[in-house]
Amino acid sequence: MTMTFQERYHAYVNETLSAVWNDNQEEIEQAARILYDAECGGYCIYTFGTGHSHMLGQDIYARAGGFAKIKPIVEIELTLATHPTKSTQIERLAGYADVLEQLYHVKEKDVIIAASNSGRNALVIEYLLRMKQKGARIVAITSLCHSQKVKSRHENGKKLCDIADVVLDNKAPYGDAGIALNKTVSMGPVSTLSGCFLSQCIVGRMAELLIQDGRDVPVFRSSNADGADEYNQELFDRYVL
Repeated sequence: MTMTFQERYHAYVNETLSAVWNDNQEEIEQAARILYDAECGGYCIYTFGTGHSHMLGQDIYARAGGFAKIKPIVEIELTLATHPTKSTQIERLAGYADVLEQLYHVKEKDVIIAASNSGRNALVIEYLLRMKQKGARIVAITSLCHSQKVKSRHENGKKLCDIADVVLDNKAPYGDAGIALNKTVSMGPVSTLSGCFLSQCIVGRMAELLIQDGRDVPVFRSSNADGADEYNQELFDRYVL
């Protein structure tokens, strides 16, 4: 019996998430402890991604269940909000790192959770290399399958997996879309699903470690839950605004 697309996609997502979990447990713990050390030391935790990859950072920022001290490195030009191909063009420009460096003051011992499915684009590499030179630590979420099959768009030939302190593999296939409908059409991307799972794992594990130490863990509540607005506003005033 032929499976429908949704049946195939359901099975594929489950298979991918199982592989992500089975093959990243050590890296999840390593990444979580890097975040934990930064938080305990009074340093900042940033997220960074371009195109659809920026959504991994958004999923752990200023939302229900989100750690209030997360700081996103995101400009509207790096998202799909104004034009569908604008971020694609900008993420290939190493020089845009100048803009990010002016706007976001990442310091030594800060941590950047960096998401890039391909890990190849010049802006991502250039900016993160500069931040590493400042002494920041990089936690990467990327597709090793895709990254290993493409050339870097940075002049030094490096990719995200080459420069990160810890690499989390989202297990997305080359091209991301994993369900072939015929010889030319594939749908069912998984990089956002698996990437968000990984980012939630490492931040949640960090919070767990903090609680075990008896430390304060400021976490947002749903703004659609009664009484949450007042609680969240205190966190916004203290950590965000």
